[in-house]
Amino acid sequence: MKMHGLAAAVMCIAVIGAMWMEWPEPAGDQVWAYQKLQPADYRLLHSDARGFVTAKAHEGFELHARHAGATSFEIQCKGVLVMDVENAPSRVLIRMPADARWRAPDIERLRTSFERWLDLHQSQGRLLVESAGPSWVAARFGHFEGLVPDEQRCLLGVLGRH
Repeated sequence: MKMHGLAAAVMCIAVIGAMWMEWPEPAGDQVWAYQKLQPADYRLLHSDARGFVTAKAHEGFELHARHAGATSFEIQCKGVLVMDVENAPSRVLIRMPADARWRAPDIERLRTSFERWLDLHQSQGRLLVESAGPSWVAARFGHFEGLVPDEQRCLLGVLGRH
């Protein structure tokens, strides 16, 4: 009788282990890359981000420059990073954490605005790298639904609920 119980326990552990090994990893950051911007063009991009954040400040959006005179900035939603923009030496990088679209849905509108602007204002402004999109798990189960509490999301009307 003890052998049957032990065999059942070993079998359960083996099944759980096999399921764990096959479970997909959570989706990582999404990254888009464009050609490097001239300082004046970068200031226009930064100004656009500042306008977005100013208009959405009541929803919890904030803009943070990395250092004085830096060529990078980040946008946070209630203290959590939702977009990172860097005018790196070789290209402009836009990064968004995997849960950014769920945490702050309007951030996708800003990213597509940046994409259109970069394509229009660069004669060679083609997209160099773009992520493949959400993982199949996110697509199937609703893009992180429930993982970010409503009070931590940047949505109009959510601020009053605690």
